[in-house]
Amino acid sequence: MLLRYRSLSLYALLFSVLFVLHIFFAANNLDFFFQLVAIIITIMSLFCGAVCVILEPTRKNYKFVFHFGLVISVPICVGLGWAYNDMSTGIELIIFPIVSLLIHNMIRLSPMGDTYGLK
Repeated sequence: MLLRYRSLSLYALLFSVLFVLHIFFAANNLDFFFQLVAIIITIMSLFCGAVCVILEPTRKNYKFVFHFGLVISVPICVGLGWAYNDMSTGIELIIFPIVSLLIHNMIRLSPMGDTYGLK
């Protein structure tokens, strides 16, 4: 049962490390590294389900992991919108989750079968 959450836990650990790194780089005025990590965090946020499938070693868990990643991507993308809008409310809080849902839906509807064309 807990093995179903292996890739999700790895995703969370990787995301957390990158988040701490982006704070560290911002505090030390390392703009290039801050922007690099911010881009990686953005990609990981928008493609959460896909990244989790790539990290998942067991084929039978792909569907569960992908759909769980899809659900988790919504609050992560709300936070991403909050960050991109300078820690205030705005249209980004709506746009980022919608873009993530559209991306996940396009991947889910791909004709590549139960691997979602990712492996």
